[in-house]
Formats: sequence, C-alpha cells, structure tokens
Amino acid sequence: MSLPAGLLNRIEHLDPMPITAQKLLGMLNDDNISLNEIAKVVELDEALMANTLRVANSVYFQRGREIKDARSAVVRLGTTNLLNIVLGQFLHQISVPAPLYDLSEDELWFHSTVASLAAEEVSRLCPVKIPEISRVAALVHDVGKLIMVRYFKADFKGVLKLAEEKDVSFVEAERQLFGCDHPEVGGAMAREWGFPEEVRDAIERHHTTDLQDSHPVLDTVIVSNLVAKTMATGLGAEGLNFEVDPGVRDRLKLTFNRFCQICAAVETRMEHVRNAYGIR
Repeated sequence: MSLPAGLLNRIEHLDPMPITAQKLLGMLNDDNISLNEIAKVVELDEALMANTLRVANSVYFQRGREIKDARSAVVRLGTTNLLNIVLGQFLHQISVPAPLYDLSEDELWFHSTVASLAAEEVSRLCPVKIPEISRVAALVHDVGKLIMVRYFKADFKGVLKLAEEKDVSFVEAERQLFGCDHPEVGGAMAREWGFPEEVRDAIERHHTTDLQDSHPVLDTVIVSNLVAKTMATGLGAEGLNFEVDPGVRDRLKLTFNRFCQICAAVETRMEHVRNAYGIR
C-alpha cells in the first residue's frame, strides 16, 4: 500500500529527530563507545542534562548517593534509558491533540511511555533474549498517529462507525477510510528519521495478526502495546478493538502469570511517571 503524496510530504517536513537522539542511537550498538563519550553528548544538551539527572535521582533509579554529573548518570541509567529520555522529551514536544483517536496530547504520549516501561518488564520477566532497542521501539510504536492527525482533519466518529458497521478493527477501518493506517505511516516516519530496520518493522507491523517472520523486537512491541492498553492508557476511540498475533505468546514464553506480573510492575512505575510530569 502506497502512502498519499501529500502525507509523504508531511513526513519529510516533520521536525527532525534531535541530533542528540541521533548520536545516542548510533552509540547504542557500538561496543567501542566509552562512558565518557556518551557523557559528553549529555553535557552538550542542557535540557537533556537536567532531565537525565532528574531521572537518575528519581525513586525508581536512585541507589544511595545523589548523582550530580553526567558520567555517573550514564553509569546508573545506561544508553538505552538516555535515548528514551531524549525521544520521550521530543515526542512530548511534538505531540498534539488527536481527535482522530479521541486522545489528548498527554494521553498519546503517556501511552507510548507506558509501553516503553512494559517493554523493559517483558525483557526482565520473559525467559527469552530481547534486544534493548525494543524499549525504544515500544516508545515510538504509535508515532504514525502524530502524522495521521495532522493530515486527516477528521475525528474518531467516522472510523468508529465504519469499524462497527463492517465489524473490523480500528486499524482496518483506518485503512479502508484513508487508504493507509498509523502503523504504516509510523514505519515511513521511522525510515525518515533513520531508525534501525527492526524498529521500523516493529512500528509498521505491530497490529499485524498473521506474522510469519516475526522477531523479538516486534513481539515485544506487540505485547507492550497490549499491556499499556490493559493499564487503560491510550484507549481513546480505538479501545481494545485490535487483535494480537497468537504466536507472540509462545515465542516470548509469555504465560498468563508473567503477563500479570508485567502489568503489576508497570502499574507501580506508572505512578513515578505521573508524579514526575504532573499527569492524572
């Protein structure tokens, strides 16, 4: 399915991903990068430095003494957490009200943040090897919605009506009504921003239900989105009107008990995020 030319133009002219995020993304899988090099990237971005210290000294990450310098913060948080801080900050800045999904800008951003927390818990609790980049993929999995709401000046009622009349998922109704859906648009955005192929693929296929060639990043994003929705974030008009590929559970060895443990861990961490950003 090809995207409308006007929509592609919007994607090409969207705010570029921050230089800091681009640098950290390049460092993520480079074993030769030192902590000092990563710390220098943090120090050059005043807003990132402030956010990094705030997160490093938060209740969840705090381990003894207060952190006051970039290098110590990098040691405590790790590169993936730093990248998520930068991207989360960026997504918060470019988020807009989303009447197409019946979501406010905070709701859309918060859902993505909770999905990223869920990805970390999936990695911790499921007995399979899951790449760290999965947490980044979960954070940006719904980024296509940011373009959809800018390009299609409609509210959710038309999509919802079509979904109910034809008994299809919200995503399928998007596809029938607009000729594209938010995962596909998100994949195009990920390509424009230079994300790794597995992240782009996870964004593009996180609502696909008959996966023949999945991978751990995609499976983790699918489950993380489900967890975030289960925790009542980002429901909006779509709600739980989507299906999950049945093979995900087996590939991640995700038992019902593990799923409940993931939800419980995420619920606790959600409160830290709410308090930090004043979200209710």
